[in-house]
Amino acid sequence: MDIIWILAQIFGICGIVIFVLMYHFKTMKNVLIMKMVMDILWALHYLLIGATSAFAMNMICFVRENIFLRNNRKFFGAKVWLWVFIAFNLASAVVTWKGYYSLLPAVVSSLATYSFWQKNVKVARIIGLSNNVMMFTYDIFVHSFMGLIGETFAFISVIIALYRNRKS
Repeated sequence: MDIIWILAQIFGICGIVIFVLMYHFKTMKNVLIMKMVMDILWALHYLLIGATSAFAMNMICFVRENIFLRNNRKFFGAKVWLWVFIAFNLASAVVTWKGYYSLLPAVVSSLATYSFWQKNVKVARIIGLSNNVMMFTYDIFVHSFMGLIGETFAFISVIIALYRNRKS
């Protein structure tokens, strides 16, 4: 084990903790703030293990969450942002292409872009479930053990959040 591998695992563990807690917040604003922190942690994890598609996706997501946090202003709330970020996601898949599995982070990020843009936490949680499955698959290809663990815990956490908040 070298220091880079150890650092990657530490960033992954911290990302897992936030991932598990994120969907339990009741407001989209708090979910987005936690998601921004998580984006940076996972970006560092994936960068250190050489998973460039997921690194690019997480960096795009960080910018996206910053924009969506400010969507109460006319400029940042424009529908064009939804399409701008979907285009960035697809472009990142092309630029970081290593095989068909490179599409998974772009699809995940595009679905998440819609889920956060539409401002309904329940819809975001449901989309989060499908995203967990796709990123779990990607993590198998890039050998991200923390990603596999994180997606498993996050999947369970989203199920619990959906159950706890089933009336809202």
